[in-house]
Amino acid sequence: MSEQPERLRAAVERLMEAQREALDVTNGALDAEGEEEHPGARDRLEAALVDVRDILEGALEDAQDTLEGKP
Repeated sequence: MSEQPERLRAAVERLMEAQREALDVTNGALDAEGEEEHPGARDRLEAALVDVRDILEGALEDAQDTLEGKP
């Protein structure tokens, strides 16, 4: 039996995990949106966007590695 279905499953699971993480970060940033008048709110929102980008980029790389059979 081929390893391909297992690698596809692992790649999809990693992307789904990253999507959940990104949604959590986004929800936290949106919850804090009402605090824009507070000092540092903009910095927190920017940091959240950086976190989302990093999560999604890492998941994409992990999924690609999985599909290519890299450990």
